[in-house]
This record gives sequence, structure tokens and C-alpha cells, in this order.
Amino acid sequence: MKKKTVVQGYTIIERKQAGEVMVVVGHSTTEPDPYVTWKAFAHDGFSSFNSGNYFKTKQAAMVDYYKRLAEAWEHYTPARTKPPKERKDDPPSR
Repeated sequence: MKKKTVVQGYTIIERKQAGEVMVVVGHSTTEPDPYVTWKAFAHDGFSSFNSGNYFKTKQAAMVDYYKRLAEAWEHYTPARTKPPKERKDDPPSR
């Protein structure tokens, strides 16, 4: 069984890394805003959670989570300027 990660009283329930940033969703049973999204960065080993957005509902937190992930992918993943090269074992493109 995977060990739970708890940050400032919030148990991390979702996490995804996008390049140099990790976005997480946390849940607390005791806080007035029981859901949070945070970012953690590679330069500190993804160990310091910053830029918290707090929510009353899981749905609102998940919307923010996916929005923040999309922003991270856009910012930290360079756009391709050329299509990928075909490999010899790939079928010919049509």
C-alpha cells in the first residue's frame, strides 16, 4: 500500500508532474475549506508546496487542478516546431 502524503493537514489525493512543476490536490476533514490545489517545483525536489488555492468542494478543486496542469504543460513543455521523424519500423504515412 502506498504511503499517504500529508501537507499542512491536507492528504494529497491527486498529483501529476508537468515538466518542472507538480500540481497536487489535497483534502482535509478539519479545515473550513477542505480542498486545496498546490504547486511544487523540481528545483526544491518537489518537497515544498506553494501557491495554494482553497475550495469548499472537490469539484471546484478538480477544475482548478486540471486548469493548473494545463498551464504548467503549456509553460514547461516546449511546443514542437517540426513533426517527429518517422522511424524505419513505423508504417509509411499516407
